[in-house]
Amino acid sequence: MLSRNLFPQKSNNNFIRLFAVCAFLVLPWGCASLPVPPEEPEAAPRAQAAVDAGGAFRLNGRIGVSHNGESFSGSLRWHHSAEDDEIFILSPLGQGVARISRNLAGASLETAEGRGYRAADVENLTEEVLGWRLPASGLQYWVVGRPAPEGLAEAELDDNLQLRRLHQDGWRIDYLGYRLVQGRMLPAKLEMAMGERLRVRLVIDDWVLP
Repeated sequence: MLSRNLFPQKSNNNFIRLFAVCAFLVLPWGCASLPVPPEEPEAAPRAQAAVDAGGAFRLNGRIGVSHNGESFSGSLRWHHSAEDDEIFILSPLGQGVARISRNLAGASLETAEGRGYRAADVENLTEEVLGWRLPASGLQYWVVGRPAPEGLAEAELDDNLQLRRLHQDGWRIDYLGYRLVQGRMLPAKLEMAMGERLRVRLVIDDWVLP
C-alpha cells in the first residue's frame, strides 16, 4: 500500500490515501510553522481595513473532510494576499502532504512525492487531483465572515449581527464559533457543505493579520 501513487488522477479516494501514507513522506520545503509576528494592539485600524477588504492574512488551523462516505483530517496553513495564495496541507503528525499555490498565472499543486500539477484555478485543480473541490476563491472571503463579492448569496445573522449561515455558489457555510482577533470578531470554526456528499470543516487556531 505504501508504494501506491498518492494522486492517481481518476480516484475519489486520493486524499484518503494521501493521509494514510503521509507519516512516511516529507516535502522538500519542510513543515515548519508559519512565522507568527507579535499581535498588534486591539482595534488596529490598518489590520481591520486589510481583512475587511479581502486583503492579506495568514492562518493556522485544522481541516477535516468528509467525501462520499470517507473522512480524513489534518492541518492547514494558509498565506493569502490579493495577488497570490499558498496553502500547505499537513498530516495529523505535522508532516507536509501538499502545497497549493495560486497567482495570476493559475494554480499549482506539489505533492510529497515531488509531483506537480497545474490548472486554471484551485477549485478545478483540487477536483482533478484530490477528487473534491476546495472552494478557495470563495473561502478567502467566507473565512473572514463575509460573502464573496461575486455571485448571489443568502445570509443568516446571529444576535450579534455576525454570519450564522451563508449560502453561495452551491455551498452552505455554517459558522460555528468566533474569536476576538486584533479588535474584531473573526470566525474560529466553520463547516462548508456541497450537498450531502462533501463536507469541509475548518477550525482556525491562529490568525495573523498585517
